[in-house]
Amino acid sequence: MSATTWLAYFEGNARCDRRAVASLCSEVPAALRAPLALSLGRFQLGEAAGGRIHDEMNAPVRGLGAATRRSVQLYIEEEWRHARELATIIEALGGKLQTAHWTNGAFTACRRLLGLRTKMMTLAIAEVVGIVYYRALARGVGSPALGSSLELIASEESRHLDFQAAFFEQQLALTPAPWRTARRWLLRGWMGAILTAALLVLWLDHGALLRRVGGEAWTLARASWQELARRRFLAQPRLSPLPQPSYALTHER
Repeated sequence: MSATTWLAYFEGNARCDRRAVASLCSEVPAALRAPLALSLGRFQLGEAAGGRIHDEMNAPVRGLGAATRRSVQLYIEEEWRHARELATIIEALGGKLQTAHWTNGAFTACRRLLGLRTKMMTLAIAEVVGIVYYRALARGVGSPALGSSLELIASEESRHLDFQAAFFEQQLALTPAPWRTARRWLLRGWMGAILTAALLVLWLDHGALLRRVGGEAWTLARASWQELARRRFLAQPRLSPLPQPSYALTHER
C-alpha cells in the first residue's frame, strides 16, 4: 500500500474528539469505577507519548519520503486524540489523570534504545496490546457508552497496526536482498520478545481488572498474537483494503 494512500487515509480520518457521555459513570458498576479509571490512566499515559518521533519527522529521514513522514505524524496525532478521549472517560469515572507510571517509563526507554525503527516497533506492540485491552473492557464492563468509545479507539488502533505492517515492509524493501531474510527474522524475534514482555506487564498491572470483566490471560495472549498473524507482520503482509475513516462510524461527537 503506497505512502500517498496512507496519507490520504490519515487525513480523511481527522475528527473531533469524542467526549464521554453523561450516562457513562452511571452505567459502570460502582465497584469498577476506581480500578477502571486507574487502569485506563496508565494506558492514557502511553497514548500521550510519541512526541520525539513526531518531531523527528519534521526533517528528512533516510528511507522515508515526505508522505510517509507526514503519515507518521498524523498517526501520532491520532494517538494523542485517544489520550484526550481517555482523559474524559477517566474524569467521568471520578478518577484523576496520572503523570507517571513505571510501565510508561519502561516503554519509553525501550522505544529509545536503538533508534527510529525500534521506536516504531515498540509503538506497534503497544497497538497490539491496546487493541485486545480496549476490546476486553468494551465487551466486559457492560456500559454501552464506554464500549462504544473504546471500540472506536480499538478500531483506529487496528488501522495503526496495518500502517505499521506496511511501514516495516517498506523498510525491509530497502535492505539489500542478501540480508533481507536475516533482517526479517531478526526483527520478528525482537518483536516477539517485546510482545511477550508487554503481555506479562499487561497481566501483572491490569490482570485483576481484566479478570473482573471476564478477561483471561491465555485468551488475551492468543488474541494479541492473532493481531500480528492476521497481518503476516514482517512476513509479506496481505492487508485488507482501506475502510472508510473511523469518524464515519455512528457515534456521538
